[in-house]
Amino acid sequence: MASPDVLPYTIAGPQEGSRSVDLWSVQRLPFEPTGWMKELRRELQEAIRSLPIQTDDILHATYTSSEDTFFDVENVLFYNVGTGCFAKAGGLGLRFERVFAAAPKSPTTLGGSTLHHHRYETAPRTGEFDHWDRGESLASWAVPSIHLRPQPSAALVWLSMKDGGTIRTYGESISSEGFGMTVNIHPPPGKALNLTAVIKPLLDGIIAALHVHDGSALEDISNRLAGRLPTSPALVAQALMDSQRAVLEPRRLVYPFQQFVQWNPADDLLVAADIKVDSIAGERPWSMSGELYSVQPKDPS
Repeated sequence: MASPDVLPYTIAGPQEGSRSVDLWSVQRLPFEPTGWMKELRRELQEAIRSLPIQTDDILHATYTSSEDTFFDVENVLFYNVGTGCFAKAGGLGLRFERVFAAAPKSPTTLGGSTLHHHRYETAPRTGEFDHWDRGESLASWAVPSIHLRPQPSAALVWLSMKDGGTIRTYGESISSEGFGMTVNIHPPPGKALNLTAVIKPLLDGIIAALHVHDGSALEDISNRLAGRLPTSPALVAQALMDSQRAVLEPRRLVYPFQQFVQWNPADDLLVAADIKVDSIAGERPWSMSGELYSVQPKDPS
């Protein structure tokens, strides 16, 4: 830990009557923190668990930094913090954003020039993004059956989108611009879901389904995927190379990795997402719908 006068991080909230927690840090929180970042993570988890949650609230999280390197913002905001502390606040929905700007001023002096700011607040599910305006629709989808429990995988979500889902695309595909997403998850009656525990494979699978693979190692990849999915190598290959529903750029979408594969969708371009859980009356499997759209930064004024 640094000297008491120059700290590497500070956490504020939730105070009496407050619905938010703020973190300022001189380093971005990694998945496996060491040293003082272990204490940062522990304190942040305790603060998040203390957030008050009202009926129909969701968790709204924002990461702000002038750093413009590529990474998945959902990892920084949720996975690297530890998904267990979000079980109460994130049960009905998550709204998250990445902001490319200087972090707001820290209430204490920190020993670093580039600050990383996290904000977590409980907010009405009818709210909007704070930093992004929604633009034109790029794609929409409806999936009548999706595997989200006990533990989903990007491959199963991708297959649910490609094989059993209906995907519609609008206009031209996009290449390197950031985009936003809305996802509506419908669990069977009485079933609960900690969204932060499934958000990584969920988003990877959805975004992967909107790409077309570049054909690299296609036979090997198709065989590996078919070995763990309820489908054939031929159908896997066909789905990977399906360009008609690919609103995102062609890329090397899947790599052979150890005994299975590694997915490589452009989820680092996802800068705003609104994901909600909403039960529908009657016995039914888990289902999902959603939309991908362009975004523009809100006017600061």
